[in-house]
Amino acid sequence: MSMLFPQIAFYSDETPMSWAARQAAFHTGGRVVPFLNDFGVPVADLARGQREAAERLCEVAGQESAPVVQNMIMKVGNRRYQLRGHEFSAEFTTGVVTRFCPLCLEDDAEGAEDADTAMRHRVLWRLAPFRTCPVHNLPLQDFRHGKWNDMFHELQAMPEAIAEARGTVEDWSQRKPSPMQIYVEQRLMGASVAPWLDRQGIDQVCRAAEMLGGLLLFGPDQKAASMTEDMWDAAARSAWPLLENGPENVRDFLQHTLASCLRQNGHPSPRNAFGMLHGWLAASRISKDPGPIREILREVIIDQVPLFPGQMLMGAPVTEPRLASVSSIAKAEGMHSKTLTNVLRVAGLIGTEAELKAAGNVVADYTKAKTLIDLVKHAVPVTQVPDMLTTSRPVVAELIAMKQLTRIKEHGQLKSKLGKAIDGRSIHRVRTFVEKVGEPVGKAPEQYVPLAKAAERCRITMRVILELLFHHHLKNVCRLRGHHGFEAVLVSLAEIKAILQCPPSGVSDEVRFWMG
Repeated sequence: MSMLFPQIAFYSDETPMSWAARQAAFHTGGRVVPFLNDFGVPVADLARGQREAAERLCEVAGQESAPVVQNMIMKVGNRRYQLRGHEFSAEFTTGVVTRFCPLCLEDDAEGAEDADTAMRHRVLWRLAPFRTCPVHNLPLQDFRHGKWNDMFHELQAMPEAIAEARGTVEDWSQRKPSPMQIYVEQRLMGASVAPWLDRQGIDQVCRAAEMLGGLLLFGPDQKAASMTEDMWDAAARSAWPLLENGPENVRDFLQHTLASCLRQNGHPSPRNAFGMLHGWLAASRISKDPGPIREILREVIIDQVPLFPGQMLMGAPVTEPRLASVSSIAKAEGMHSKTLTNVLRVAGLIGTEAELKAAGNVVADYTKAKTLIDLVKHAVPVTQVPDMLTTSRPVVAELIAMKQLTRIKEHGQLKSKLGKAIDGRSIHRVRTFVEKVGEPVGKAPEQYVPLAKAAERCRITMRVILELLFHHHLKNVCRLRGHHGFEAVLVSLAEIKAILQCPPSGVSDEVRFWMG
């Protein structure tokens, strides 16, 4: 049941506190704090967005609570608030600063018996990105007493500030609301504007626009702490086309900006290129999720700046940098920097001028370098392979010709002496194959002989024997216990002779040559 009569209508554009202040002026001729106290409505709870306080006020005033609650900036967490279903950080609001348009307040009071009963504080004025009056196309004014009750934004308590602002209106330059401000209003009304932006938090969009615009309009030397409200407004206007057209436009701008800012060593400098944008996104203790702008900037830096594995960048370690100095690559991969420099030079990944630079200043593509490093780590000199496979050099030569053993140079990047080495992984594959072929025996069965003896007895080349073995044409194969590698392999002379009489499909021309 309503306790107040007559009722003071709630306007759809005003804050619950504004409505409370107008009721206080009408019913008591006084201020909002004692008025709310009289009805058991904690004024601090109403100011901080406690739903119960708004509902109690509606009960006292005989007002349906839904429209009042809809305009309430409600606290939902530590320095987190919500308005009409949109959550944002405390910085998205004006805080304890009261923002207003003196001409709108003059319009409110026109024809009213009491201006204090008529003047209402708009809910959009409570939002930091809302800096221009859409009715009068003038900058909104900010006021703060510097007292504890600034948090109430009670217009009735600041007549001098309102009068002073009204007296200087004629000197202000007109401007239309910024596209960002229009976007905020449309989004709070439930409209879908731009898919990429709409998927972000409303405060993330606005902060990204302001910080990008600060860089675009004022350059990397501009400090965020020195920015005025008019500067933030101008910054958001300048950056809005970048954001509105999607992430690729933002990425292109950041790439161009970074590429144009080089250190003395010729490498791009993110800190010098991006200024306060970099300071904001690279902060180790960033308290709010800045949205996709952070990952876009991170990707741009990874793409253009030499980094080292494990380096922290924008809140996450760089696991595989695209570019890195030779010294950092060598350290991460456990190689000597001079060895790596030689390998990269032979592969053409760095120029010969690298000899004139320290390894810390020579930059290479980390992904391509890592591929080469993997090859180098597995490189085995040809002279060691016979012992590893327990076979002869001619057999190794045939295995190389058959592509069962792979030279490093066959990867197409290393043509030096190192390239003639054998990829140890191919040696492992051959050894594994040999160790699994056939069943182990304690004594050689009759008519079973080693590979070399089989080639001699059948009057064919070792290449034919190896091809039949590796292509699984030989079924009667065994391994002699106590022996290893090819030395242990025994094949059936009878089977080989039978195959030569009736060649299987899929054999090479060389094999067919020896098959009658």
